[in-house]
Amino acid sequence: MPQPVRLFCLAHAGGSVTLYRRWARSLPRGVQVEQLELPGHGARRALPAHTEWQALIDALVIEVEARLVPTMPFAVFGHSMGALVGLELIHALRERHGLAPVWFGASASVAPTRRKWEAHWHDCTHEAMVDRLRELGGTPEELLEDRDFIHFMLPMLRADFHLCGTYRREMMSAGALGRAPLDCPIDVFIGRDDSATACAEDVEAWRDETRGVCALHRFDGGHFFLDDAPEPVLTRVATSLAGALGQTVNSIATPLSESSVSEDEAWTY
Repeated sequence: MPQPVRLFCLAHAGGSVTLYRRWARSLPRGVQVEQLELPGHGARRALPAHTEWQALIDALVIEVEARLVPTMPFAVFGHSMGALVGLELIHALRERHGLAPVWFGASASVAPTRRKWEAHWHDCTHEAMVDRLRELGGTPEELLEDRDFIHFMLPMLRADFHLCGTYRREMMSAGALGRAPLDCPIDVFIGRDDSATACAEDVEAWRDETRGVCALHRFDGGHFFLDDAPEPVLTRVATSLAGALGQTVNSIATPLSESSVSEDEAWTY
């Protein structure tokens, strides 16, 4: 029987872990998908969304500690904002408990050191938020034009976009950018048509976050390629997890359709 692994998954700003609803049944047996829903999102919508990084990571560390199994390796995957949250969660687990994942998947995000400072989201206008959501794609136009829906979502969206916009400076002030890189491999996932990750240098800077191999994988689609065509992504996740666990793909993977990934790149620290 292949070695099992627990895969913690984090969603994008304004999103829910329903993004990963197909993963549990589509990934190979042995990969236990653990969806980490942030306060204020999805089934936890009644809770206030966090606007400070430290409080968010503190809460997630407690939640992950309760789900970890001492004898089972774990991995982390995050999409967009989830990639930043995932990275900070990994560092917190290492610093506080000496725990480290076997693999990290960072999706639809430029590297942490290339984040732009955007402090206006906490009190942005309705119109500014709609314009940004329209630019990113993934939200049906009828919802963008529904003022009641946007008004309902606005507090959570403002909180999430504020976290993303203030990430780099807040982490720098905490001295986080001077910390040691990770030791696990990092796989970076981007959509070929995603304007948020269009700058190659900003994406390639992920290689500075690990001492191990950092590989880049491009998929058809924009910022939400993960939801539009999940099977190629799942194929890559299964292959990468197998490699991180030192197993052959056939020993861990159940049949999936062929990946449409091309122009993969790999770097070392």
